[in-house]
Amino acid sequence: MAGHRAELPARTLHEFVASPTCSPEPVLRAELDLAPAWWTSLRTDLNTIAAIHTTRVAMRQEWISRAVPQHAGIPAPEIVNWATAHGDFHFANTTVEPVILDWEGFGAAPLGYDAAMLYAYSLLAPATAATIRRELHILNTPAGNTALLIVATDLLQSGSRGDHPEPTDPLRALVASLT
Repeated sequence: MAGHRAELPARTLHEFVASPTCSPEPVLRAELDLAPAWWTSLRTDLNTIAAIHTTRVAMRQEWISRAVPQHAGIPAPEIVNWATAHGDFHFANTTVEPVILDWEGFGAAPLGYDAAMLYAYSLLAPATAATIRRELHILNTPAGNTALLIVATDLLQSGSRGDHPEPTDPLRALVASLT
């Protein structure tokens, strides 16, 4: 464990955070109205995380190659742009301050993975999802489209197991819009 501490973001391994989370669960069910400064801070944090060098892995090409055809019904992309990601990034893991919580899954993932996950988990709150698309510019790039496909596949797989099945239809529509 000590060998990984140098890779963690600036906060300590355990720290009390008084700020409430933006959502009580990963799937966002109510619209959020976050200040412009919140989005600026989030963009800075995501860019900082992406630039951290790590040997940890959050997402593997092997899983992508197998899961995308199985759950999205299309050929899997070969990922060429990898970056460090939080790996489980949704509004239940962010606070209104903002502080990013729950770091055990961080590692290399397709570039834009965290932004794509935040967006995909927010599809049931369309105004917030639109704000995410507008504020997190990576989502409007080819790498962002690839990340959206990977995250949609991941959440469709989870939904097929009974974990957060509610956004299944919007996720399928997202996949269709990307192909």
